[in-house]
Amino acid sequence: MNDWTEGYVTEVDYTYGFYKEMSPASMRYALSAAGYEAPPIDHFSYCELGFGQGAGLSLLAAANPQGNFYGTDFNPAHSAGAARMAQASGLPNLHVYDDSFEQYAARELPKFDYITLHGVWSWVGIENCNHIVEFIGKHLKVGGAVYISYNTLPGWTHALPMRGLLSQYVQYQTAPADSLAGRIDGALKLLNALDGVPGSYFKQTPQLAERIKGLQGQNRNYLAHEYLNRHWTPVFFSQMVEALEAAKLSFAAHANPLNCIDSLNHTKELQAVLDGIASPIFKEVVRDLGINQSFRRDIFVRGPRRLSRHDHAAALLDTVYALVVERAQCALKIKTTVAEATLNAATYDPILDALANAPASGRQLAEVLASAGPDAENRVLQAVIVLVGAGYIAPCVSSAQEAAAKASSDRFNQHIVQRTVRATEGDFNFLACPRTGTGVAQQRMGQLYMHAETLGEATPEQRASTLWALLKSSRQHLLKDGKPIEGDEASVAELTRRHEEWITTQRPLLKSLGVL
Repeated sequence: MNDWTEGYVTEVDYTYGFYKEMSPASMRYALSAAGYEAPPIDHFSYCELGFGQGAGLSLLAAANPQGNFYGTDFNPAHSAGAARMAQASGLPNLHVYDDSFEQYAARELPKFDYITLHGVWSWVGIENCNHIVEFIGKHLKVGGAVYISYNTLPGWTHALPMRGLLSQYVQYQTAPADSLAGRIDGALKLLNALDGVPGSYFKQTPQLAERIKGLQGQNRNYLAHEYLNRHWTPVFFSQMVEALEAAKLSFAAHANPLNCIDSLNHTKELQAVLDGIASPIFKEVVRDLGINQSFRRDIFVRGPRRLSRHDHAAALLDTVYALVVERAQCALKIKTTVAEATLNAATYDPILDALANAPASGRQLAEVLASAGPDAENRVLQAVIVLVGAGYIAPCVSSAQEAAAKASSDRFNQHIVQRTVRATEGDFNFLACPRTGTGVAQQRMGQLYMHAETLGEATPEQRASTLWALLKSSRQHLLKDGKPIEGDEASVAELTRRHEEWITTQRPLLKSLGVL
């Protein structure tokens, strides 16, 4: 392996992905929900360290033309791909490099309002972690926010030998000429064999069974980057706090605002323990032990400032919210760190019904609830945090920002749809949303339906025939009830049916969000 890789897997490209918690709008909302002042969003500078394929960074640049976006990923293939995407999408506000973190820290760059890194910390080793802290210390504005996600203890404790086995199998049992996918498959086969040996570590650690099972269907590129790097270090939350103190950072919020609501995320027994702990840092450590946390998404701030009770409420009530999933998909049972929580229909149904008609501010939603009982404002304050955290609704940017972002978002989305039509690169299943300044999920078939709408006055059947030809050319088949559909006629009929369903369900939502 070449020295420049510093032990990081570069033989295969990282997967395409987008994490809405990394968007400036989402970071602002998480801080507001936690009761802290947030950096600006009307004009800002943003940097991502280790951006992978760069598709998420490009999406954010498209959805936020008022921001200047920077990033580095030392894999030159990733940086070249991100640069091509920026050029093809017409994104003059995106600047990408293939610097190491040490080189990037030395570069002349603007001061940033937002710095983000997803998963990178766990994979790059102590020396590069120090360079990351140096970069943040030099380039983050006072009051600026850092999103950082990382593998956490105690949740990874039992899986450490499993990760070691996968990594060492590739190191000792394979040759460099072997394909990476083949090496991973061999390691997984050995893992399964040991899992069946009576008395083995894996057999005596039953909580590993589901994790081992889940590895089989994972993308091999993802597994390579997650498990096969030389450096791989899960840490306790307190260790992260101590590491970032050198950059004058303080923990401010969980990136998912749902974690603000203790009653949804803690058992009564855990809450009783947490209530007896005064230190907020130690409380987070104990909380991670209480829920067996394995991955954290945190926001740290350089000089966090608490909002007054009045300003905290105003920040949430003055925000305009939009529904970002179909109303019919907004179940009142949501997953939390505890397991599952049931939301009060008398509070949540009227809010969701109102937002299904049009975006509304928190104050307008309080008026909707006023007729349903007292304390409407406080119920809305909790409900909007929960619904944003559950992914049902999202905060909107100003109407001026939305209008300014429409053209750049359209260019980016057209580029992503055409990539999908050509099927020449990995799937990227997100589109830029000018209304929220972040991304919305749209799977491959939905993007193909968007393409079908550009085919002029063709009938639904003709559009379906064109789409089926595209799928066949990339050797894909349609499934129904878990079985492949046989024959062109049946496949076209199924595509026609699914397209009509998309038109009545997802298309209106995309239209309301400014994506179409």
